[in-house]
Amino acid sequence: MHQKRGGKCTTPLPLLPEWDPGILPPMPSPISNPLRLITALSLSWAASASFSAPAPTQPEPQKVTIALVDTFSPDFYIHTYSPTLDHLIETLPQFRFNIIEIDRRDVARGIAREKPDFLVTSGSTFVELIDAAGAHQIATRQPSESSDVSRTLASTFIVRANSRYRNLESVRGLRAAVLDLTSFDGWLIAEGEIAKRGADPEKYFSEMLETQYGIPDVASLVKLGIADVGVLGTCEYEELLRNGTISRRDFRILEEKPSDGGCVRSTDRYPDAVFSSLPNATSEMVRQITVALLSMPTKSVEFKWTVCNDFVPTFELLRTLKIGPFVALRDTSLAALWERYRTEILLALAFGLAVLFHVITINLLVRRRTRELSESLAQTKRFFMEARDAREKLLRLERASIVSQLSAMFAHEIKQPILNIALYAGSMRLLLRKSGTLTPKAESILDAVQGEIDRSSDIVEHVRGYARHQERDRVPCDLSDIVRQSAAMMTKEHPELKLGALPQSPILADPFEIQFIVENFLRNAFSAVKGSPDAAVLAEVRPFRGGWRLDVLDNGPKLSVEAFRKLGTAGTTTKAEGLGFGLAIARAIAERNGGHLEFRQLGERGLLVSLILPGIDVAADDEAAAEDGSGGRESSTTDRTDRTDEEDGRHAY
Repeated sequence: MHQKRGGKCTTPLPLLPEWDPGILPPMPSPISNPLRLITALSLSWAASASFSAPAPTQPEPQKVTIALVDTFSPDFYIHTYSPTLDHLIETLPQFRFNIIEIDRRDVARGIAREKPDFLVTSGSTFVELIDAAGAHQIATRQPSESSDVSRTLASTFIVRANSRYRNLESVRGLRAAVLDLTSFDGWLIAEGEIAKRGADPEKYFSEMLETQYGIPDVASLVKLGIADVGVLGTCEYEELLRNGTISRRDFRILEEKPSDGGCVRSTDRYPDAVFSSLPNATSEMVRQITVALLSMPTKSVEFKWTVCNDFVPTFELLRTLKIGPFVALRDTSLAALWERYRTEILLALAFGLAVLFHVITINLLVRRRTRELSESLAQTKRFFMEARDAREKLLRLERASIVSQLSAMFAHEIKQPILNIALYAGSMRLLLRKSGTLTPKAESILDAVQGEIDRSSDIVEHVRGYARHQERDRVPCDLSDIVRQSAAMMTKEHPELKLGALPQSPILADPFEIQFIVENFLRNAFSAVKGSPDAAVLAEVRPFRGGWRLDVLDNGPKLSVEAFRKLGTAGTTTKAEGLGFGLAIARAIAERNGGHLEFRQLGERGLLVSLILPGIDVAADDEAAAEDGSGGRESSTTDRTDRTDEEDGRHAY
């Protein structure tokens, strides 16, 4: 039936020394060949029946071959198989039954050779033959003491009552006695119970004693101490008690489970013997025999044939033991694994390749989308920068337009008063000279007035030129000299002014316009620190990125965020008397000379105002670019402003 696992050897039963028949109760003698006896009895019955009365002419009976696998105990032949054959012969006279026996060591080959129509075998062998031989259940044996045909067979572990063994773990490594290593309930079920606990059944016991239904039996081997533990089949323990072979005080059941009104057991329960059809049987033959089995009277027997619908536990048992249809699981070589799981391996590889392809595709898609998004963000940034530049240019043009309009109005309105003052001053000088009262002091005053008149006229001319968008010539000059000149005029009135480093700083610009910016810076700083006991204003010039930077620093009060943001915007001022055009004009002048302004708050107090101008070499390059019409000055200024924002973190307006 089932292939022996691992070449496990069993020990032949030893001859009992000086056997005394009085040691054990008398046992029934085993039947040497029960199948032949049953067959002979059945045929004798059929022959006697045929001679009891003259038989009418009938068609030749159809031959039906029923095979039996020789794994059952003698009781099965006598109490189950024989009554079943008698019933079939009596009920189905149209069939001529041929009874054969198949060697349990190679059932599939025996079936292929003998080609029987039906087969009676254990539940484990039936499960094995479903695929191997096309077996199909038509009925399953259900003993009268069983309430569920799917839960019938079980194994029982017995030990001597006076032994120290209390559970299955305690008998590991000892000697065991079994009926038959191929018997379903005589060993396989017990073997499965051991395997469920994670142990190797083939190595669980040190020695296996196989009785083969002979004398001494399993119980006797345990009682005599030849075996430490015994395995009995279903209800065998009760049968030995009934016939007086053993006594309850002699043995103890290991790990006894609830019997539910049936026989004692130590394992789970499985289906009993199966009457199955094979492919050679016709449909009509199967139908008639199935009806006969299911309608078999149960008055004279202790079982019935019925239908079992759950062989899953049996399948799982064989899978656990790696026998029957699962014997290939014992071979773990690569070739065997490939042969066994070829489909699964190919499906897994296909799935893995599909997943890999999906991952690669997703990664490529993500990279492409990321690249597109990066390009889109870069383009958006470029658009934003271009829009910002355009907005700045528009604001500059707007500021220039406003300042130009105001400058034109101012120049127009102030020009005539300045001329009148010049005339009055000249007239005053002539009158004093004619009258002989022109003293040196008076002449000095009139000279000062004339100087301021000339300076005012110069301012007006510059303003008128700016209003007309008239480009003025830029000449080489020194930024530090302009700072010194402006400071010299203000130091007497503003002692808080301190001059820092004033190195030689050549620039290409309009000196008058640069002086206007310097004086505007200083006046704003003086105004910011006015009234402060620790007032301080610092002016210094230092190199800056190929050009020069004028810084005017004061320690006046901190401006609000809004006021600081609007610095340099036309019409914005923090002074009550101011109009807010000084820094706006200074910004425009700085841009006319290739520079720009920067503002920076210094902590809780103080403001830093800076004028950045290109060096004389850079300015010359800007001039050349302007003459070529390339707009190099505008581009250079813009670039410097951007770099200042990004690198210095200062606010450019």
